[in-house]
Amino acid sequence: MTCEHACAGDDVRHTVARPAACRRRRPFARALVLVLATSASAPVVQAQVADTTPAATGQAWFEDTALPGDWNGRRTALEERGVELGLALYQDVMFVDGGVKDSSDLPGLIEPMLSLDMERLAGWQNTQVFVRGIGMFGRDPAEATGSLNAPSNLANSVATFKFFESWIERTFLEDALSVRLGLHAVDTEFDVKETAGVFMNGGFGTGIDLSQSGLNGPCIFPTSCFGIRVKYQPSPATYAMVAVLDGGAGDPDDPRGTHVSLGGDDGALTLGEIGYQRGADEGRFVRFVLGAWHYTTTFDDLLATDANGDPLRHDGTGGVYALIEGELYREPGQVSQGLSGFLRLGVADQDVNAVRHYASAGLAYTGLLADRNEDVLGLGVSVPINGDKYLRAQELAGTPVDRKELAFELAYLMPIASWFAVQFDAQYIVNPGTDPALDDACLLGMRLTYTF
Repeated sequence: MTCEHACAGDDVRHTVARPAACRRRRPFARALVLVLATSASAPVVQAQVADTTPAATGQAWFEDTALPGDWNGRRTALEERGVELGLALYQDVMFVDGGVKDSSDLPGLIEPMLSLDMERLAGWQNTQVFVRGIGMFGRDPAEATGSLNAPSNLANSVATFKFFESWIERTFLEDALSVRLGLHAVDTEFDVKETAGVFMNGGFGTGIDLSQSGLNGPCIFPTSCFGIRVKYQPSPATYAMVAVLDGGAGDPDDPRGTHVSLGGDDGALTLGEIGYQRGADEGRFVRFVLGAWHYTTTFDDLLATDANGDPLRHDGTGGVYALIEGELYREPGQVSQGLSGFLRLGVADQDVNAVRHYASAGLAYTGLLADRNEDVLGLGVSVPINGDKYLRAQELAGTPVDRKELAFELAYLMPIASWFAVQFDAQYIVNPGTDPALDDACLLGMRLTYTF
């Protein structure tokens, strides 16, 4: 989801001439035409004379947080009873030049949500029930780039619908302690970077050191796991949380639908995270996070073998990550406008994981343009680095790989209405998949977001 340009280091092949994949211009010409045509159809708020209230101007659609509005008061009535309904639609338009092949892809995601305040509904104090589904469609541009970095963080190789979250949560000690049980998605709470929300590349979400792990991924999009999460937040500035989940996300043999299968050889996945955050109202926003993860099941060594020539088995595997993000500059007299940045580093067990080290960093400026105070401009870089064992194993197999992949992304998010946003995106990926046979990949794309 990112677009990389310059090459760095001896392991990157395209360091002198711009690769042929990026010299071909026709895919980008088609992309530009489609981007302009689609954005031209976006709603435009016209200036009004005299009374400018939504009722007087007919612009209530702009003020509502959802496209259908309040359903003649029915939505507000439901919320007062403790029932919240939501529906979001995301549509990406992505053009790939280079990598495995040139491609034009339209991945999308539809996301229904239901939240129940059980205290209002049934008298269960401090209890919430939450259900979220995901319906994925369209082709994944990662199939065209061949990259470790996923160009679109909502794309999936299989069109399907599944329940992504389905849990019940109870809070204690005046909300300082919360316990959540059910179908849980790790990437909704762990390894989250607020500043990175503008990026479409999946590497800026859960780090690749963690997202590559497990028998079928670590309970992140698009497959979650059943388990329990406990979070303790003694003050607004500090927290600690731990989750124990099924070690096998979904069914590796059946990517369609929702699958929960406890027991067997899946083992468990345990994650822990501690953090400190100072809010913008206390000065400059800053946040520090340290996390760790561990699987209890066994994994094959990438290189070492036993006396019979079979892969050596390891009891468990894990890794650690750390991140810092915060406000770098605030425009005079403003609260939310200015420049923020983040840096995230991670290390995984190279005995069983291909990627040994992972780093990502980014900058995001809110309100750079006059009269566009909520627009966000982002620039990020993502670098997965292969471990020595994986490099050696691939060399012995006759399919040598390079040390690292390098991805860059330039993104611009434009909220048009409270229920509609347009995002423009450019990515360049050097050494897709760390495969020396692939050209660098260039991507140009756009995302449309609707809230119903």
